[in-house]
Amino acid sequence: MNNNNEIIKFEDLFKEEIKQRKVRQNPEHKKNYGYALIVYILIMYVLASVLFLAASEIPALKVTYNETELIFENISSDLGGIAFMDDETFELYKDQYAGAVKSVAIYEGFHILLNKQNDYYEGLLLITDPDTELIKIKEAALINMLSITPTIKQWATGIPIRIYEGSTQETPEMLLGKTILLTGPVTELKTFTLALLNFAIYILLLPGILYLLKMDIEYDFKESKEQKGQFFIAVIIGYLYIMLGNIASGYLSSFLSSIFGLAPGETVNQEVIVSALRSDGMILMMISAVILGPIVEELIFRKAIFGLIKSDKTALFVSAFVFGLIHLVGEASIAEALVNGISYFVMGFVFGYIYIKNNRNIMVPIAVHILSNLISIVVILFIL
Repeated sequence: MNNNNEIIKFEDLFKEEIKQRKVRQNPEHKKNYGYALIVYILIMYVLASVLFLAASEIPALKVTYNETELIFENISSDLGGIAFMDDETFELYKDQYAGAVKSVAIYEGFHILLNKQNDYYEGLLLITDPDTELIKIKEAALINMLSITPTIKQWATGIPIRIYEGSTQETPEMLLGKTILLTGPVTELKTFTLALLNFAIYILLLPGILYLLKMDIEYDFKESKEQKGQFFIAVIIGYLYIMLGNIASGYLSSFLSSIFGLAPGETVNQEVIVSALRSDGMILMMISAVILGPIVEELIFRKAIFGLIKSDKTALFVSAFVFGLIHLVGEASIAEALVNGISYFVMGFVFGYIYIKNNRNIMVPIAVHILSNLISIVVILFIL
């Protein structure tokens, strides 16, 4: 509703942008948008599947973990993870995982293992005895955390507590609640291999998409260059939209988690990225996540999809839905996909809105996407 108490239609939000939008040379463009989508599907899903299957047949690209190593591997890649291990087993593996996993205390003969970057457990699990000044376990809090119906489900930062347990592992008697059960041995692709494949797929994708959308890219780049000052302001405003979107998606995720009885967590896609960033594939994953991914995704989900759909409103919802959907492959259930992946749907909507508000100039959402991913990676590597 505006200042005159008149109801504003959805399309009216963008009428000024539509009015200002310049006419582009577009006789064959609709075909190119369609071809770009086809190239994306063929390489991202068909060729990628072939590459993953081929890599799975090469022993040098794989690694086998026994049950104990699986526990350490999961804790090393999960900031919210916790596990228990007897002293003898811990001593065998502690040097191998010294840079990623730490024992923060011993309780009933079991080491309490956490991710080495988890520095927010102390107030929750430890207490200083006022008489002896010795640090002790908060037994009541620990028992609550491990119970069938825990009320302590998150660390101080809001990261969900995930308890890992080996299927044949000896565990404390008080461990009664829901755990992530691990069974070994397991052979899988190395984290470096996953990062390398992800990088290779984007490298294969980019030339074809750039070629098909060359006219649009050149037009948008020239327009951005001519309005350099406005471009940087648009990027800053766009990132503010992203921050608001993150706040909104956080509330939505919490609301959905309460409905489905699930703790908010990371998507499978996010877990793979975080794991790669903390491995020897860090550089490849950084290039993919900060540069290649944003360029490819914005050209496909904004430029191509909006180019095929005349209505801004329809294109906005379609692109947001598809953008969210492709980031949720591998989720265990629809409920988990909704709870953990709502941020992708919201971000898809925000990027689409930024694209429309900037007269369908793709350079702005690309720059905002790059900035957003860069800041997220800096937070993962140096703050969390």
